[in-house]
Amino acid sequence: MTASGDADRGPTSGDAEASAALVGAPNAGKSVLFGRLTAEYADVSNYPGTTVETTAATLGSTRLIDTPGVHGISSFSEEERATRAVVLEADAVVNVVDATRLDRDLFVTLQLLDMGVPTVVALNMMDEVEADGVEIDVGALEATLGVPVVPTVAVTGAGVDELRDRLPEATAPESTPVDAYYDALPDGIEAGRAEKTLLVEGDEPTARRVGAGGLAADGGDAPLAGLGEREAVYRERRTRVRSVVEAVERGPAPGRSRGGRLGDLLLRPVTGIPIALALLLAVFYVMGVLVAQRVVGYAETVVFGRYYTPAVEAAVADLLPARGWAAPVEFLLVNDNLGLLTVTVRYTLGVLLPLVVAFYLVIGTLEDAGVLPRLAVVTDRGLDRIGLNGRAVVPLIVGVGCVTMAVVSTRMVGSRRERLITTALLGLAIPCSAQIGVVAGLLAELGVVWWGGYVAVLLGVLGAAGVVLDRTLPGRQDALIEQLPRLRLPRPTNVARKTANRTAAFLGEAAPLFGVTAAAVSTLEYLGALDAIVGALRPLTAALGLPASFGEVLVLGLIRRDFAAAGMTGLTLSASQTFVGLVVVTLFVPCILTMAMILRERDARSALLVWAGSWVTAFAVGGGVAAALEVIA
Repeated sequence: MTASGDADRGPTSGDAEASAALVGAPNAGKSVLFGRLTAEYADVSNYPGTTVETTAATLGSTRLIDTPGVHGISSFSEEERATRAVVLEADAVVNVVDATRLDRDLFVTLQLLDMGVPTVVALNMMDEVEADGVEIDVGALEATLGVPVVPTVAVTGAGVDELRDRLPEATAPESTPVDAYYDALPDGIEAGRAEKTLLVEGDEPTARRVGAGGLAADGGDAPLAGLGEREAVYRERRTRVRSVVEAVERGPAPGRSRGGRLGDLLLRPVTGIPIALALLLAVFYVMGVLVAQRVVGYAETVVFGRYYTPAVEAAVADLLPARGWAAPVEFLLVNDNLGLLTVTVRYTLGVLLPLVVAFYLVIGTLEDAGVLPRLAVVTDRGLDRIGLNGRAVVPLIVGVGCVTMAVVSTRMVGSRRERLITTALLGLAIPCSAQIGVVAGLLAELGVVWWGGYVAVLLGVLGAAGVVLDRTLPGRQDALIEQLPRLRLPRPTNVARKTANRTAAFLGEAAPLFGVTAAAVSTLEYLGALDAIVGALRPLTAALGLPASFGEVLVLGLIRRDFAAAGMTGLTLSASQTFVGLVVVTLFVPCILTMAMILRERDARSALLVWAGSWVTAFAVGGGVAAALEVIA
């Protein structure tokens, strides 16, 4: 790999491993190429933002790194910061360009060349360019850019071998028009060409790293000294992009395909909202009815309830003595609440595995088809009122099927702030399908008015919590900026492979965490700590006008939400007590598996805040509802 423009770059020496980064816009096909170039598989989706972390694998003697999709190498988002860090350390870059969007993607190409980064351009999606009747002069593009350009079709593998062979030819021009802006930088700054380019573009982290104190903003509020140059650099680079596109692209403008017309319908409020509702109802039906109720119900009651659990309990009883040290061990392994060999295995394989597979199949299909970004656009205005953008629609809908899987899906939401808001709302006011089934049975006995009141309370809590979190959490809400891919027929092999890999990775991380958590709770139960919790809850349940035995219902809710609702069926309660109890158990803390996922996806502090906030909200709202019902009565 050669580097004409930056003396700090070039082949590594000695035994050091060379590194190359895949860089490009969201949905340009980086992850597909990553899978083609290496033996590894990265998530492949027709949805911007699939790669939220970097992934590395070996390509010959080179370490290839797949980066998040970006529209620039800077620090305006988490994705850009991660990509910038990789680019500054890499020996070369494979710049993946969507050939159908040269005017968008060549901005990053020219920025990489301005930075002096040795680059090879993978001109991807050439099959779609040809289908549109457009011609791109690849030779002219290569001559204009001054770096190798390889036409590719990542989904079929076309051009991948040539791209692999030409990676050692990665280079960069010795100079670009941006060099003229370096004179605006203070004297004495020790920085390479890449860092100088970022400095004139106003990148504060780079200024701090190279010790350019006069450029770094105090407290992050004042503008950089180079900020004026950034606007000029961006305008000049855009001008060059237009010039390059005009020189190399020929042919008619793409017509509106059937997929394009359907995509337009999804974006128009009159037609898009009904279509979006239908799609979301389909997601709920698959996750909440077919899988969460029928598949999981059969697995729990038949496969594990009738066959597996009795066999394991009998085997443990035969293997362990009936006294002494064996008693706590047997309790840990086969107790009715969270036995490691019984309930924990049943949850992992009978409950979690079907939900995980179904979730990834549904989301993978919508991703591959290009539907998810359009759902985000059409629902953005409504979610904006609770501090979120349209990307949060999927986790909120999935949460009605399974809150645990919804917590995992918050990865697609965007900023850390909005992921935290979404996670808090899921843990607070979104009942899972298993819980809804029991709640529906209890409310059916009360009448439709109580159903309306239940839904109104949940929507009120959801809206109020969203507003409060939006106004109290630091930072600002991210605007929804979506690059809408074409609608395409999903590729079954891609969806299946992605589902298998995601499921294996998820269970590999989640199962041990759930096992450790279950063992800890079982230990507390054996020591009598859970009984102590029931006793401590009696004053609270009394304040709600509920019997002391309701404390046992709440302890069941700590383990699993639907257990709490089911526990109410054995209590003798009035209509108002039933309603108050349902509100409390719905708003009560997420189940143990969901809390384990929150801990895994967020951090201990966030998990603690969600857990404590659920306690406070459940009893505060329950108390308010009880007082209101007493006044009405």
